[in-house]
Amino acid sequence: MLQDNLSFIILIAVVGLAALLTSHIISSREKDAKARAERLKWLQQQAEHSLNALMVMRAAGCKAEIVDRIDAHAQTLIEEIGVLAPDSELLGSIGNLKASADRATASSVPMNSDRAIKRASIYIKFASQLLEEMAKANQLSGQLASSYAQDLHWLNVSIIATAHLAQGQKSLSLEDRPAALSHLKHAKAVLTRAMVPQQLKQDRLQQIQSLLDSLEPRPERSRGGILADDLEGYFRDR
Repeated sequence: MLQDNLSFIILIAVVGLAALLTSHIISSREKDAKARAERLKWLQQQAEHSLNALMVMRAAGCKAEIVDRIDAHAQTLIEEIGVLAPDSELLGSIGNLKASADRATASSVPMNSDRAIKRASIYIKFASQLLEEMAKANQLSGQLASSYAQDLHWLNVSIIATAHLAQGQKSLSLEDRPAALSHLKHAKAVLTRAMVPQQLKQDRLQQIQSLLDSLEPRPERSRGGILADDLEGYFRDR
């Protein structure tokens, strides 16, 4: 009788242990699946942002070494997606987006609308933040990251200014003076505020000012007033 009870207790213990082990395995698998899904979601978001940034940067003529840095980062993300979800729809869609980014040119990614300009600006800023994160992770020197940030700032300014200049010229050809003035003044303001060496933006500013003068001729100034303007410009540009 005692032996039967002991066997029964052992059986209950074994069954209980098996139940606990099964529960632990199921719980671990559920946690792993959740972590995998969350990681894939993050990888998808980062890869899409990186590839869209590459598309914009290539279309805008960004410096090749900066493009290569972002491209290498995007490839790392894609490789991890391939490990976590091989033969998945996600890997296929990201692969297609990568192919589009690799083929991007100025003609394939037009930036001739306010929406397109805003989109380009968002992705260039994303690329700049990404390079900053690389520097914090010691994947990039701080000096190089700062130089790249300056290049991307000017690229962003150039895209916005060039697009508004083109829209202003188009409005002029359609004899829409108010629209032309609005776009040209916007282009001038963006360039004027840009924290870059004056020689980078001087030619573009002169072109825009010439068009503005044709629409709104400036009143004649005395020689003293002109000299004051010249001096003000000299000290501002130093």
